[in-house]
Amino acid sequence: MFDDPAVDQLYAAYVALATELSVAFERIDTLERLLEDRSDLNREAIRNYQPDEAVSAERQQHRAELAERLLRPFRDFREQRIARVNRLSDTSAEG
Repeated sequence: MFDDPAVDQLYAAYVALATELSVAFERIDTLERLLEDRSDLNREAIRNYQPDEAVSAERQQHRAELAERLLRPFRDFREQRIARVNRLSDTSAEG
């Protein structure tokens, strides 16, 4: 899409992040509205919620997986660049 492959990779990560955030925000909004309509739970109680260790660990795992998905295009690009430089170095050393 762009002349610079690095910009393409950045754009891909940005779109992935925007998609993840959009889905998350819609889901949170839906959950808050359903909870508020169907129980005595309200948004203030949701904001004040403190997760236990198990929930914190699960959330940490989700954050790690999200970071992996978002950073993968950058890692792939970097690895491709390193491989290209190594191939050029090998070719130069042989000649």
